[in-house]
Amino acid sequence: MRPLPPELARIAREELNETPERITQDLVILRTWIYQQRYLHARISADFLIAFLRRCRYSLEETKKRIDDFFTFITRFPEISALRRVNAKMLTINRLGLQYFPELPRCSDHAAIMITRVGCCPKRYHMREIMACNIMGMEVFALENDNAAIAGVCQIFDMSNLTIEHTAQLDGGLFRKWWYWMSECCPLRINVTYCLNAPKKLQKWLGLLKTVCHKMNPTNQIYMIKSLDELYQYIPRKCLPEEYGGSNGHLHECVSYMEDLLKSYRGYFADEVNYGTAEQLRPGEIMPFEAEFGAEGSFRQLIVD
Repeated sequence: MRPLPPELARIAREELNETPERITQDLVILRTWIYQQRYLHARISADFLIAFLRRCRYSLEETKKRIDDFFTFITRFPEISALRRVNAKMLTINRLGLQYFPELPRCSDHAAIMITRVGCCPKRYHMREIMACNIMGMEVFALENDNAAIAGVCQIFDMSNLTIEHTAQLDGGLFRKWWYWMSECCPLRINVTYCLNAPKKLQKWLGLLKTVCHKMNPTNQIYMIKSLDELYQYIPRKCLPEEYGGSNGHLHECVSYMEDLLKSYRGYFADEVNYGTAEQLRPGEIMPFEAEFGAEGSFRQLIVD
């Protein structure tokens, strides 16, 4: 495990219940559990499991549930998971600049910054392909960026180029899959989302979406932002890329960084065909971790106030 800067180590200890001396024990527990689930074919590398432990604040039972959901998603939705490959088309989508991770985190809380934009031609690239590229980026970032894995993510959703054609592709089925991934499967914790420059003709739809999302996940705050000046009230200007008026690098540098990361994970995503769930072997419905082990769900006592 990479050594953490003192401030991130403090956040991991105080907010995520991370105890370095206990991590080996937690990994043994998770690997043993995975081996015992005949239906579940999951990754067992330390980096992968620690990313999920941090996402779940070291609740073992919540971690098991999220890992199960992650690989259930891979199996249940092949129209998306089959696209999760580092190939020429996926690299081209990345170069469109639809998702950025600036180098430096937000100053106030050390959360990583993720900028998501909609700008590609909907006739050339379907939203399924965009979704596949974005969730690949988030997964890699969870494994590679300690600020994101520990302090969480501050998301800016730039809707300047969002059109009716884009939203039409987000039919009920695809939107539900996206929401299932974000809320139940993703190894990143999204702390807050700022929706920037929403087109007027879509603001009513987005307002309804905000209400639904808040009811489903009250911990993820969503703000509708009309201008960069308003965004600066929440995120210090210097934490944003130069294209957004800040000094945190250029967007093209973010694109190049992600391309290099994706290329280094080519074998990782190609190996995904070996993982998933065999639903015919699942021994019945999984009891939610809240019902079986309480709100914090864990075999061991968590260190909490």
